[in-house]
Formats: sequence, C-alpha cells, structure tokens
Amino acid sequence: MLTLRNVGKQPTMDSPFRDEAVMPDSFATVKTKSTDENVEIVFMLLIVFLAFPISTFCGGVSQSGSCTTDNDHLDISSHKFTSDCDDRTFCTSSTNGTCQARQCRRDEFPFGFNPGDVLPPLCGSGSYCPDEGNGCRGLIPVGQPCQLNRDDQCTGPPQWKQLSSNQNFNGSLCLQSTCWYANATLGQRCINDQTTYTDIGPDGQQYTNIITRHNCQTPRFFCHLEALQCVPTKLIGETCNDDQECQTYNCRSGSCAEPPETPLKVALWQYATIVIVVLIAMSTTVSVLVVVHKRIRLRTYIELRDYYEHQISLREAMFALHNKVVNKQLLSSEKEETSHMSFY
Repeated sequence: MLTLRNVGKQPTMDSPFRDEAVMPDSFATVKTKSTDENVEIVFMLLIVFLAFPISTFCGGVSQSGSCTTDNDHLDISSHKFTSDCDDRTFCTSSTNGTCQARQCRRDEFPFGFNPGDVLPPLCGSGSYCPDEGNGCRGLIPVGQPCQLNRDDQCTGPPQWKQLSSNQNFNGSLCLQSTCWYANATLGQRCINDQTTYTDIGPDGQQYTNIITRHNCQTPRFFCHLEALQCVPTKLIGETCNDDQECQTYNCRSGSCAEPPETPLKVALWQYATIVIVVLIAMSTTVSVLVVVHKRIRLRTYIELRDYYEHQISLREAMFALHNKVVNKQLLSSEKEETSHMSFY
C-alpha cells in the first residue's frame, strides 16, 4: 500500500524553507524569503504544472511524433505500461526516437483502437508480444527477466500439462520480473510475489488490491508468507486470510468458499419439491378453471331457461287472448242469427 508521509525537515543553509541561515563570520546573517512568499512560489509552480497538456505526462504522442524510451515505465497505481507514445504506437529508441505503429498485440481487443480499425497481428505459438508492442519475440527461458505479470513470455516446462492451472500460463510464471516454473512442491522453498493495485472509488476513497503469486504447484499448494515454503491449500470451510490459501482460490469472509464461477448444484429433494409444487399449481389452476367454467355454464343455462319460460308464457297468453276474441265473435254471430230467426 502506498503511504504518504509528511517528514519534518530541519532548517539548513541549503533548504529553501529556512527562515534564517547563519553564515560564517565573514558573512552577515542573511534573511531569506518568508513562508508566505514560499507558499506563493509553490502555488505559481502548481499553476504552471497544471497548464501543461495532459498528454505531456500521460503519453499522448501520436505516430511520427518525437519520444524517448527513457520515459517507459509502469503506472504506479495500475501498473499499466506507459510511454511517451499513445496506445496505438511505440517508441523506437532512447535518443531521437519516434512513435511508430505497433507491430503486434497481446490482447484480442487492445486499448486505443476503434471498431473497424486495422489491428496489429497477434503473435504465433512460441512467441509473445512485449508491452511496448514493437514486434513478436521468442519465449524467455527460466531465470531470465520478464515483464510484470507476463507469464505468457516465459517458456513452459516439459511437463506443462501437469503444472498448468488458471494461476499460471502453461506451467510457467513471471515472478519478481523473472521467469519461473510453477513446480515447487510440499516443503520446498518458494518465491512470493505481491503486487499492489490502487484505485479511487466513486466516493473519492482510495482502494487497494494486493495480488499474491507464487511458484508452488497450484491448486494443491500455496506459498506460506512467513516460512516461504509450499504448504497444502485449504478445503472449503476452513479459515483463511488470502485467496491463495484456498484450493478454490476464493477466501470469503475468513473462510474458503466455492469460486464465483461454480455452477449451482440442485439437490434431489429440491427437484422433488419443485415437481410437486408445479403439479399442485397445475391441478389448482385446472380445478379453478373447471369451477369457473361450470358456474358460467350454469348462469348461461339459467338465463336461457328464464328466456324460454318467458317466451312460453307470452305465447300462452297470446293464444288465450286469441281464443277469447274468437269465442266472443262466435257468441256475437250466434246472437245475431238467433235474433234474425225470431224476427221471421
């Protein structure tokens, strides 16, 4: 973790922050600038510093621009390779250098390129692309220097299939800027490499992430930080302080846990419970639909019955009225006939 400390400094003759410096006898006491004047000078220097383009400090020189490899370095917080040139170019030399188009890339989707741009080629098997991107190179043998976290730059061991894991590259590692094999076993001395990454969160607070890597055979062993010897990794549920201590490489809340990418395992009783719940839900749905359908049919039947009963009653009433009228006409005609006969 990076720590900033204010270190007190005693006034000396060479210090620009002294209030008074005592000269030898041949000289008189010389009064220097006051503290307020010094603060003004620092403030003015800060303004001048902020007035420079950001690209001057961040590596924004485009193709054919001037550069020097003396400024190549890793970012103090993210450890990303940084040079005078932008992400699309590399610097050719330390003196009279120019930024030229990158000749290779290590990532499928490199930084600094837009969709549709022509990308530099990936390196083939048995070679790697350095952080500078200045051309593919052959793999580095064990014991030779390599770049930070570039395990892919190192030559793999003969038994690379047995030593390969998700914590190395084909059984090889780049630890402390040197290529190693991940072949240290139980009780053997190991190499521990810790890298601290720093980031600023959305709340402005500084966060650090410490990554510990070693050359023990993973995931069977890990390198003990104090003894520097390979010891067996811990099983799920055992106490831990770091991810490397767990066989699953996942230390959560002080105990080893399943890695996040582990698929969820459903127990047999859970399958049975789900099936029973689904069957009950389906049966309930069907039963409710049947009851609702019967009630709708019953209501429709009652409506039709009432309608037909009303129609029958109306028809009977009409027949009765018709018969009454007919009977009345018959009586009237009989009376007329009777009266007519009596007249004669």
